[in-house]
Amino acid sequence: MAGLPHFTNSKASFNNYEPVFLNQFEVLITPPAGVVLPNSGFNGESILTQSVKSIGGLTVDIQPQSPVEQNYKFATRRYAGGEPSTTDLDLRIDFEVNLDDQNSMAVYKVLRQWADLIYNPLTGAMGLKTDYVGSMVISVFNKSGDVFRRIRIPSCFLSEDLKAMDLSYESSDIYILSASWKADYWEDLFL
Repeated sequence: MAGLPHFTNSKASFNNYEPVFLNQFEVLITPPAGVVLPNSGFNGESILTQSVKSIGGLTVDIQPQSPVEQNYKFATRRYAGGEPSTTDLDLRIDFEVNLDDQNSMAVYKVLRQWADLIYNPLTGAMGLKTDYVGSMVISVFNKSGDVFRRIRIPSCFLSEDLKAMDLSYESSDIYILSASWKADYWEDLFL
């Protein structure tokens, strides 16, 4: 009697397989050389790492889109499309912004310096790609800290305006800074 809903018939249950929790990750962001990072935070982690709230846009499992069809009399044959819908990556990371012991929005300042390497609205200066690309490494791990997936993004840059501060006397929300990045390629490693 295969498939009966019993604990002993579930390999995941019987072998105590751990689920993949979506809150067990870390992203290490390395800005371009022209960005001055504040002193490392607790345990030597970057303030950018400590302030990450969420990551979106990790669509690294890409397949060709728009299947192709052929007909033979009344039969239809289908094939995968000839090209993927995209070969790049669009990421969005939300940061919780705190004031440090110098009364500075360190996370905002780092991302603003990065953005200024692309276009500085105060001077009109525009940078070259070699000046404004950084890198990221996103590690996904289990509750014991064992990494089972690592997405390495060796070249990325900020691609949209930093989220504005919408100030209001009627709000008690904290400032969540959303930033978007574009990446030309990535490496997806399953460990």
